[in-house]
Amino acid sequence: MKKPLQNKFGKGLDIKESPKTEAEREEALFIDTIETLEHIWFAEHQLGDEFGIDLTAFSQYYYHAIENLVVAKYGYDKADVIWWWVLDRFDEEGELIEIEDEDGKIYLLKTPKDLWKFLKKT
Repeated sequence: MKKPLQNKFGKGLDIKESPKTEAEREEALFIDTIETLEHIWFAEHQLGDEFGIDLTAFSQYYYHAIENLVVAKYGYDKADVIWWWVLDRFDEEGELIEIEDEDGKIYLLKTPKDLWKFLKKT
């Protein structure tokens, strides 16, 4: 579908195909959710750092509800990895921290898609 439309309307036409399978939809939803959580987390901390606005008392209940949903969907172990990735994957110098699986293999999870693939392996 994408190719014929681009042929008709030009290569500059930006078309995003919706996922075809349930697995593709689940992956797309996961990536979107993680990107959203990441954005919220960094924006909240930026407000605190730049303007001295602390939203913790307000947002803690939202995070708690989201955490419960993540645990319900993925289980406690995978939820721990997800929250580590969102909240703690950078060290004090801003460098990505590697994660080790149960077999001792080291991974560097740069993107939500990397996180998705890691969780699918474990």
